Amino acid sequence: MDTNIMRHFYIFTSMNIILISLSLSFLESYLPTLIKRAFLFGKFSVKTPHTIAAKFEVPKRWFRHFYIFCAPLMTITLCSLSYKYLYNGNIPEIVFTLLDTLLGTSRKQLISAEDAFLVIVLFNIHCWKRFYESCFISVYSNQKIHVALYFLGLAHYIGVILCILGESEGFVKGSHATLFLHKVTIVKLICASICLLASYEQLKTNFILAKLRKNSHGDVVSLEHKIPFNRLFKYIAGPLQLCEVIIYLMFSVILWRASTFHYVTFWVASNQMECAYLSHQWYRKTFTNYPKERKIIIPYIW
Repeated sequence: MDTNIMRHFYIFTSMNIILISLSLSFLESYLPTLIKRAFLFGKFSVKTPHTIAAKFEVPKRWFRHFYIFCAPLMTITLCSLSYKYLYNGNIPEIVFTLLDTLLGTSRKQLISAEDAFLVIVLFNIHCWKRFYESCFISVYSNQKIHVALYFLGLAHYIGVILCILGESEGFVKGSHATLFLHKVTIVKLICASICLLASYEQLKTNFILAKLRKNSHGDVVSLEHKIPFNRLFKYIAGPLQLCEVIIYLMFSVILWRASTFHYVTFWVASNQMECAYLSHQWYRKTFTNYPKERKIIIPYIW
């Protein structure tokens, strides 16, 4: 099978999120409640009851399942890379079959061993940090999300790993790989540093958001939404989203020779920009004292 299913999957999800964003921006009043409840969640969720829609919703706090699932999976992937690159281990045939099925039999080794290893290390740090945030910092409300979004979130992290491994040295039949860390360029180390700084900024942002619902002793006293301030919130409504986009853009720069991973980045950027836009609009409608100078996701610009 010579079809890159993963590429089509990320193109499809990206186009859908763009079309949905445009529909919600210009045609929201004409859209049926069933559709709006499927895509609007959290603070900007639709309050209108819908019996059918309610049957396909799960608690928003299940977001933490993404990281309970993906953080160990990323570590297993890192161990697999280490086994292959450091000990010249044999990759099971079923792995080649799976990658051929999902990325096509004509896939090529476009990602060096050094770049694949660096990005997977960064992904491990990022995912375990997100695990810590979602399980021990974030205070979730009682809002719901559509089950399709829940499974899409799980599929995303599986897809990330497949898109990287499927074009990496040693994971394409006939290719050989040896890890030489001295081949990692200064530019890619700078990208890695920016990635870590963005991930750290996400952590600080989540502390700010959690503090809005806690008292001075750290006890949760409210599940209401309040206007956050400080750090990047001085400039934009979506620091979390901006940092996520930066992280994936840095991954794309490191994996610049890749063919499929850039579609992952495009999907993440589309999704995160939509979330930031909806959040900004909700705050503007809900709070009369919302800072007028605050932008959506790009400081001073948009």
